[in-house]
Amino acid sequence: MILLIADSGSTTTDWAVINNNTTAHIKTSGINPIHMDDATIGHTLSTELLPQLQGTQPTHIHFYGAGCVGGAVNDRLQAIIAQHIGCDNIHIYSDLLAAARSLCGRNKGIAGILGTGANSCLYDGEKIVENIPPLGYILGDEGSGAALGKSFLRALLRHELGDELIEEFYTTYQTDYSQIINRIYRQPAANKYLASLSPFIAAHLHIEVVQKIVAETIAAYIDNHILRYNSNDTPLYLTGSVAYHYRAIIAQVAQSRGITLGNITQTPIDGLITYHTQS
Repeated sequence: MILLIADSGSTTTDWAVINNNTTAHIKTSGINPIHMDDATIGHTLSTELLPQLQGTQPTHIHFYGAGCVGGAVNDRLQAIIAQHIGCDNIHIYSDLLAAARSLCGRNKGIAGILGTGANSCLYDGEKIVENIPPLGYILGDEGSGAALGKSFLRALLRHELGDELIEEFYTTYQTDYSQIINRIYRQPAANKYLASLSPFIAAHLHIEVVQKIVAETIAAYIDNHILRYNSNDTPLYLTGSVAYHYRAIIAQVAQSRGITLGNITQTPIDGLITYHTQS
C-alpha cells in the first residue's frame, strides 16, 4: 500500500508519500475547490505534483483541504484527482478534520487552527461533534493572522504605537496611510495582506503595546470560540503559523482562562502521517 496524504490551504499544499517505511515530503501550490476551477486544479496536479511523484502510484489518497466543505464540492475534487493521478481509493476531508486528527489522534480534544484565518472544533476522537462558526475575517476569525494584522494596523494608524515603531513599519513595507487604506478596501485578498504583517508583529513582541495587541487577539479567540464549547476539562490543541509563532503568549492566556493546553504545531502534516500509519 502506498499512501498519499495532502494538507492543503489556498496558498500551498503539503503532501506526504508513504511507501512501506519511507516517507517523502512534497510541496505544491494550494488547491481550494471553492476558489479554483477544474483546469487550474488539474494543472497543479499534472505540472507540480506528478513530476515529484516520479512514477510512484498511490493506492490510497487522503486529501484534507480548505474549501473541502462536503457534498458536490468534495465529489468534484475527488473526480479531478482520480483523473490526473489514477487512484480509485480517494477520500476528501475538511482542513478542520485535518487539525483534529493531526493534533488529537483518536483522543477527545478541542482542536483549533490559527493561521491566516481561524477555526476550532470539539472532537470526540472520531468525528467533529461541535463547531463554532468562524465567520471569516470581517465578522469573526478572532485569533487569526488577519485579526492580528487588523488590530495592529488600527493601533498604528491611530498613532497608538509610538513614532519610532510607526516609522519603522512604514519604512519596512515602503507604504503610507493612503496605500494601506487602498490595499485593504480596494484590492482583493485583504485578509492575506493583514495576515502578512504577522512577521513584523512577531519581531516586535519585546514592545509592551505589541504584546498587548497579540494577547488581546488570542484572548478574543479563546473567549469567543474555545470557552463556548463548555468543555474546560478538555485540552486545547492548536496548529497553524500564528499558533506556532505566538505559542508563549497563547500559553499565558490559556492559563489565565483555566484551559489545559496541549501541543501546538506549525502544520498538521506530521500528525496526519501518524494518524494514517498507526492503527
